[in-house]
Amino acid sequence: MNPKIIATDFMASLKNYIRNKGSLFFSIAFPVILILLFGAIFSGGGGGSYDLYVKNFDYKNGEFIASMMNESIPGNFTNFYDALYAQLNSTGIIKIKIINDKDASNEKELEDYVQSKKLKSVMVIPENYGMKLGMAMANENASLALNITLMLDQSETQRNSIIISVISQFMGQSNLMIAGGQNFMRFNTSNIIQEKFDYIDFFVPGVIALTVMTNSVFGVIESNTKFRKKGMLRKLLTTPFTRGEWIMAKMLFMLFMSFVSTFVIIIVGMVVWNLNVHFNVYMFVIITSASFAFAGMGMIVTRFVKDEETAPAAANIITFPMMFLAGIFFPLEVMPSFLQVVAKFMPLYYVGEGLRDAMIFGDASGALMNSLVIFIFAAVVFAIGVAVTSWKEK
Repeated sequence: MNPKIIATDFMASLKNYIRNKGSLFFSIAFPVILILLFGAIFSGGGGGSYDLYVKNFDYKNGEFIASMMNESIPGNFTNFYDALYAQLNSTGIIKIKIINDKDASNEKELEDYVQSKKLKSVMVIPENYGMKLGMAMANENASLALNITLMLDQSETQRNSIIISVISQFMGQSNLMIAGGQNFMRFNTSNIIQEKFDYIDFFVPGVIALTVMTNSVFGVIESNTKFRKKGMLRKLLTTPFTRGEWIMAKMLFMLFMSFVSTFVIIIVGMVVWNLNVHFNVYMFVIITSASFAFAGMGMIVTRFVKDEETAPAAANIITFPMMFLAGIFFPLEVMPSFLQVVAKFMPLYYVGEGLRDAMIFGDASGALMNSLVIFIFAAVVFAIGVAVTSWKEK
């Protein structure tokens, strides 16, 4: 192969692409608009109340604390903790949810429960808290009291500040009622080390997969049918330009556009939606394999499409079912079970899942498996596409 000839054709394709405003819009502007639109719909924050899970290792001492506080507890409560939960619920900002002993009977089980349920805020009342609080009140020595711990997901900054503000205000009022201002009731905070994934984290890799597919399929079908109609393919037979060089030049251009679109989408996601992306070898392998796979599918379809006018319809036959059934816009779990089976026969599904594993979740094993699937598919389909591509007119 002659690199100079390949580079010349590559530059010709690039200039033609830049002059085509429609191609520019659908390959770059359209996916960006999708990200902004869906991100605004599904990634916006909301108001209302916040769930605060409570694990109380000291509930049995609640009546002891109530007897010590006497008239300080508002309402008809004989258990201090019941009064505490009622007061926090009455704020309308915090909604208390109790973690039972069967779910977490000790600190290790509590940690596992928090991780498994992906809880964002947990209040932990330590064992003997009531006894220590009673001793502090009896001796008027606040240092004898234990701390209540707030476990907070460190990625939820706004949520955490609201919960801390409510708890701080509540404890300040409680301390004033107990002993004229001494801090018998105190709390500290700890982080819940747990990755947080929003809809936009799911959506952006899907849009990248969708863009790679549409650019490759539409690009190959459109260019091949246009060149055939104008007789350019037949004329290329009279030049030193070989079929292999022509296919390589077109494929390099498709791959270049795939990476351009990918990085534009990622930059928009990072700037607008604070997307956190992992750049690794799997991401590049998947995008490269996907570009070759869908280009190969385009070459196969082109073999049977003779008219330039029918090319978009032929491309849509390939792209539309995968666009809506391969888990690009919504997770497969929300689809009927038979559609989930159908989706797993579509190459776009493995591209989208592989990019999520590689870019967002950091799941090396999942990224490797999806990379292998799409790489093998690309090798087979692209080889068939090259074999059936012909410059001769029938």
